[in-house]
Amino acid sequence: MFSTLKKICLSASLLMAMAILLPACSKDSPSDNHSEEGNYSYIVFTNEGDLGTPGYMTAYTKMPTGDFSNIQSKTLQMGSAFGFTKYGNWIFNRTSIAGQAGIQKLTVGPNGAIQDAGFLAGGNMFLVVSPELGYYSDETRGTMLLQTFNPTTMTRTGQIDLSSLSMDGVPYQVVGKHILAAKEGKLYASVTYSSNANGGYGDDIVNYAELAVIDIATNKLEKTIQYPGIKSFGWGSSANKFWTLGDDGALYFYYTGFNEGITNSAIVRIKKGETDFDTDWILKADDFQQHSTIAGALIKSGKIYIQLPEEPLTADFKNLADNIWDYYAVDINTLEKTKITGMPKTRYIHSNEQGITEIDGKIYLWLANGDQNGYYLLNTQTNEATKAFNVTDGGLVSGFIHLDSN
Repeated sequence: MFSTLKKICLSASLLMAMAILLPACSKDSPSDNHSEEGNYSYIVFTNEGDLGTPGYMTAYTKMPTGDFSNIQSKTLQMGSAFGFTKYGNWIFNRTSIAGQAGIQKLTVGPNGAIQDAGFLAGGNMFLVVSPELGYYSDETRGTMLLQTFNPTTMTRTGQIDLSSLSMDGVPYQVVGKHILAAKEGKLYASVTYSSNANGGYGDDIVNYAELAVIDIATNKLEKTIQYPGIKSFGWGSSANKFWTLGDDGALYFYYTGFNEGITNSAIVRIKKGETDFDTDWILKADDFQQHSTIAGALIKSGKIYIQLPEEPLTADFKNLADNIWDYYAVDINTLEKTKITGMPKTRYIHSNEQGITEIDGKIYLWLANGDQNGYYLLNTQTNEATKAFNVTDGGLVSGFIHLDSN
């Protein structure tokens, strides 16, 4: 079962289909979503089937509305779609336009065309910290090394040797494979100790989750921190980073529970001003629904917004992708949950960093259920969601971002 989920994380790097800019005869969407004037800063990413299939990335001048096609004259076709992220007005994807594994940078031209802005081959998990500094893992260079790069030029600039964290007798150990996060001048990188069975996907051999704490100014290791009772954070995909920086300044990390038959999933945090775990706070998914898992969240105004299934998940993952998921608002202090109403059930958030996302100060919730494929807008006062937009052509929505102004 772990090999199947491992393939989910790696499948995007296996497709090498050549990407093309779609011709002018491509399907058009409503003009109010895609005018010829304005700043093309709203980006919708879809994939034809599911994880790692060819995809379509389109820029819009305003928040999309209604039903529309994501395949247009200026759409960029990607050889492999597995979700994306942003930094400022740059787009970053975990494969090249053609589908090669690595870090792909994209920009949007004044006419709405999405353009290649540099590619760094071999990069897997990655994090952009500033226009001049980013971090990534590349196991071909060494499992206990973190690589650095310049996001402006998209060139590798060096590496950080964390071999001092190696543990004798451990068959497979790696840094930065599942988590790379930053706050307040510190980089937090996952440290994985596992067997060789699944290459660090669910075969951890320790009973704690460990992060290396690195000073960003010097790129020097300061210490390691451990959270006992859970085995890891994340699941090896930059397309769903499994951490969130809340509006309270705290970093929240997610344990899937996949290691333990989908149980014991949790969210823990490092508070603002701190560099170690807050041992007085933990959100346990099983307290809400036995055998459930958490892959993403958004933290805003004292609430943590998450997704939970209506039934226990099976240890063989057979119902993980079923339409059994609802969204909830959980009070951070009391951990009391309130179900969000007004929208259909959806599938599990994976390969979509923006499954629960804030855009223009509003919270949007991803929906994928049959021919319903897009986002709902949340009213945070009533905990009711209403349809924002629905993509009719171009495949499954796997990401939605609003780029910063130039």
